Amino acid sequence: MSDLKWIHSKINFLILLSCFYFTISLSAEPSYRIVIDPGHGGVAKDPKAQHGDKYDSVTQTYLETYKQGTEHGSITERKVVLDLAKEVHKILKLTETEQGWKEFEGYLKLFSKKNEFTRVKLISHLTRETSFDDDANSDDPNAPYRLYDFPDPKTSVRKKGRLSKINEWKPHLVLSLHLNPASKGQKGGMAAVLTPGYKTFSLLKKISNKEKSPNGFLQGPWSDWLVFQSGWSKLENAMADTWIYFHGYWSKKNGKEVDLTKFEGYRQNMISWKYADDPNWEKNIGKKGPYAKSHEEFEPSGRFFEREMGKKEEWRREGGKEGFGGDNHYVTRELMRFVQYGLPVQLKTKDSPYPELGPIQKPYISTYSLPTYTNALCAFIEIGYVNRSRDMKYLTQNKKETAISLAVGIYSLFVGLEVKKNSNLPYTPKGKKVNWERYETYFDEVM
Repeated sequence: MSDLKWIHSKINFLILLSCFYFTISLSAEPSYRIVIDPGHGGVAKDPKAQHGDKYDSVTQTYLETYKQGTEHGSITERKVVLDLAKEVHKILKLTETEQGWKEFEGYLKLFSKKNEFTRVKLISHLTRETSFDDDANSDDPNAPYRLYDFPDPKTSVRKKGRLSKINEWKPHLVLSLHLNPASKGQKGGMAAVLTPGYKTFSLLKKISNKEKSPNGFLQGPWSDWLVFQSGWSKLENAMADTWIYFHGYWSKKNGKEVDLTKFEGYRQNMISWKYADDPNWEKNIGKKGPYAKSHEEFEPSGRFFEREMGKKEEWRREGGKEGFGGDNHYVTRELMRFVQYGLPVQLKTKDSPYPELGPIQKPYISTYSLPTYTNALCAFIEIGYVNRSRDMKYLTQNKKETAISLAVGIYSLFVGLEVKKNSNLPYTPKGKKVNWERYETYFDEVM
């Protein structure tokens, strides 16, 4: 064979090979990563163990006891949300095989008039598959359930908490499931859990410094802040959360001074990810910069605050389709709409009208860890109230129907879904996909 023929043969082979791989890439289904986080799992008090959470390397102590979750009689939050999470996980796993996809399509048809649906793979992970009750003899029963990194009690080697593990999976979406206790007269239902972005915390800092009028906050969408300190107004609680966000400490009630007796830690450095500061960052505590103990001395420098001030965090946590709360609010509220729509549709019979569910309540707003310290859209849902029998019925007796509704909603967030209109129901999902493309490499560049 002449050299010229050999070259032509080689070129033709490479063209055929590239066409083959191009065809494979066209036929491969898009894959999206989801982490399902059933809340809590650990124990608040255990005489055998260090039962805290939020380990602080500065004081070398746990800053708070483990939040065990709510209970009502024999019903526990940790069990209800774990059972539901496992069901959602099982349904999402169907999308990974051709046979499973056919079953998943059947669920999509319950919600949509269409018969053909874009094929995707929804790769699902669970942050826990047990609770502390399942391993009661462990020396450290909270080890699998802590949110933040912590030292091994025997070796002192730093171990990864749930936030670090979630970021290791590099999910596009985190679904975190929780329950709430209902107060007297509360009807039950479900609610979003939200944390605003840098823009709102910056406004609150300026209000604390008397540089801005409180009206900018009080007349804005974030004004219904969670009251965690009784006797303080919503604005005073919001300003205290702002001090925690910027300084790691609570403020006093006036919002102008740090309360050095209430330390929450520099949380961006309590997890393993690319936004933690370099080793020996503790030397800068109290100095002008990101570890100052006053608003006047604070400067938003370092990788974490560069992230916080970036456009992608603004898209995640500010503005958006729901008017505020960004894409985090949209994905959370959209999944709640899918449950509110999907349960009645699946449970309606010829002899039984649509069952009534508790309404979608106003969001809970504070400096929550999961929506802040993960590079993912975060659907953080208080999916029911533990002491409302109507909520518990659907979350236990109709667990599968609830899980199907959430799984179909997750599919819609990635692909979009034309949902059947039903005027008999108070909520209808929008069926609009998230603009994932604009986040570019955000989900991957986290560790």
